[in-house]
Amino acid sequence: MNPKPLWSPGHALKLLQKVQRHESPVELVYTSHERWPCPRLPIHPQRKLDTIRMSILDSSFNPPTCAHLALANSRPPQYTMKSGLTGSAFASEAELDYDAKLLLLSVRNADKTLKSGDATYEQRLEMMYLLSKDMSASVSQFPKNTPDSAHANVAIAIVDEPTFVGKAVVLRQFLHARISGLFPPATALDGMAISRTSDEILIPDSRLVFLLGFDTLVRLLSPRYYASEGAMMDALRLFFSPAGDDCYVAYARRKLAELGHMVQEEVEAKTLFAAKEFVESERVALISLGADSVDEQTSSTQVRTKVALKDETWRGLITPSIANYIIQNSLYVP
Repeated sequence: MNPKPLWSPGHALKLLQKVQRHESPVELVYTSHERWPCPRLPIHPQRKLDTIRMSILDSSFNPPTCAHLALANSRPPQYTMKSGLTGSAFASEAELDYDAKLLLLSVRNADKTLKSGDATYEQRLEMMYLLSKDMSASVSQFPKNTPDSAHANVAIAIVDEPTFVGKAVVLRQFLHARISGLFPPATALDGMAISRTSDEILIPDSRLVFLLGFDTLVRLLSPRYYASEGAMMDALRLFFSPAGDDCYVAYARRKLAELGHMVQEEVEAKTLFAAKEFVESERVALISLGADSVDEQTSSTQVRTKVALKDETWRGLITPSIANYIIQNSLYVP
């Protein structure tokens, strides 16, 4: 049986409308606990938190697939972790994972608009909630011997920004305000980078790692989404710069179903050439999903098409809870 979302009827719709009316750039629909994105207390004994290392999985989630889950559960490139720790050995177990995770639904996409037959935004948020329950908890959040039932330090949010560069700006502003609000000046917490007796609390910074499929990386590095190629490079340098938005991109290989093999190779070569500067500066990295059941062609489009054609193999492309949700709500049926 599917877990019921924790929000009350109308909660998600109210937040969606707030974002769509531009009353708020970002709204949290769900958090796994009230201190997100900070860890539940106590934090892992190896960690002293001065940077919250956060993965961002931004997608249309129409519906969420096993590829989404594999991306959400992927481990980060090691170099994104280096300056996020103090007082612990590099490559420790706690270091090799994210501190927090965010599933992000964009209500304004540079390429996609809501079409007839699509799941509504409210339905997508409910499926994202189901996906969050299948995500594994990070070892950086809990000491050893924590029960396996502990859920990931995850949140679900809505944003009204069509580009990754724009999302980085509003997310960093939003996260700074939220994290600051979790640490009142008179309160010090065990495990922080300073002692209880200090007069000030060191507010952790956030380091954002955007998780992408290769097709999305192509769009990130395509000049047609910017005023010019020069404007694209300026925007991306600010996006990746430690003095700017300090973002990273971790991408997984994905076959572009609409392209032939030769064209695919050409697109990959062109994209990686455009990314050369950022690959060399260790801001863009290829990751392995480590999931044998996830094909490089797995996509939400594939699920929708198979459901419409009554091809029962669609069930193997998504988690059981999301499959049940699709059936119960008669989604993607013509």
